[in-house]
Amino acid sequence: MTSNLLKQWFPTTEAPAIMCAPMFLSVNGTLAAEVTKAGGLGFVAGGWDFSPASPYLADLDAQLTTAREILAEAGTIPADRSGTLPIGVGFLTFGPTAARFAETVLPVLIKHKPAVIWLFVPQPGSTTHRDMIAALRDAAKGVEGWEPKVFVQTGTVAAAREALDDGADGIVAQGVDAGGHQWAQGSGVISLVPEIRAMIREEYSDRPIALIAAGGIAHGSSVAAALALGADGAVMGTRFLVAEEASSKQSARDAIIKSSDGGVGTVKSTLHDHIEHRYVFPAPFDGRALAGPSILDERAGVSLAENQEKLKLAVEGGDPSRDVVWAGTGVGLITEVQPAAQILQKTMAEALESIRALRNV
Repeated sequence: MTSNLLKQWFPTTEAPAIMCAPMFLSVNGTLAAEVTKAGGLGFVAGGWDFSPASPYLADLDAQLTTAREILAEAGTIPADRSGTLPIGVGFLTFGPTAARFAETVLPVLIKHKPAVIWLFVPQPGSTTHRDMIAALRDAAKGVEGWEPKVFVQTGTVAAAREALDDGADGIVAQGVDAGGHQWAQGSGVISLVPEIRAMIREEYSDRPIALIAAGGIAHGSSVAAALALGADGAVMGTRFLVAEEASSKQSARDAIIKSSDGGVGTVKSTLHDHIEHRYVFPAPFDGRALAGPSILDERAGVSLAENQEKLKLAVEGGDPSRDVVWAGTGVGLITEVQPAAQILQKTMAEALESIRALRNV
């Protein structure tokens, strides 16, 4: 069930609380708004470039405007478009312009007043998140009726503790079944979530803290399991990649729907980044994606340079088969493209059915 805490923070959410992950380049204002309209909590992505000329920040402004218009038209928020926007914004915080957050990002957030900010991937040993959270708190004091919450995505108990010491209101406990970027070494939600819950109970009982489970959740039974483990709600990422409103490529949607046996059909590797000449993520992180031809070639001894050349030629020839498709181990449970609202409502119904069935155990 949606915890009283999440309902208090996000009044438009319904039980059980399900959120759409802020997947960079895949989510948008329409998807986020449709998730929120249906009783979940939608997110948009703010990217990692916080320079004044950042195209990501210009896009963020546009996506939040779109989300507010849709929600106002639906009656989810006041028609005058005032008040807190029941949408979240996710940021990747490892970039060289992270220190410009207060200068360039905060004005966009103040303009739109999103309900929650989600932070992920600081440089190891930095004070980036502590500084960002402090700047956000200071800025919010000057905006009437805006009390944004801060979630930090973590993959270990130690990282969760650090996030709470930095001032986070909520922890997104990401297990290794998740698609996309994550801790290179970690555990699944079945052990991660209860251990973080125990840590919160023992060390931070003096303040309200939300715990959200993420990683491999693509069916309502997984949401029910997350709640049983001690989570207040759950995040779905891969499931929403195939939503009608998502910005995903059609080839990626098709690949996800055709996939099965997620523990075999997906793989964690830094190759997913390096194949695209992307070396920006800090060392503690890798990512999970579909086990496509590049992974199979690597296993067969193909060099990185040759693999990169194969991808280049495929892209030039219009062949998407070697594209990196970020996806979690729940891919085998995803069988069709649906509107976001239907995905959310179906998952909620599955979760409630699972909970009711357990009452007979």
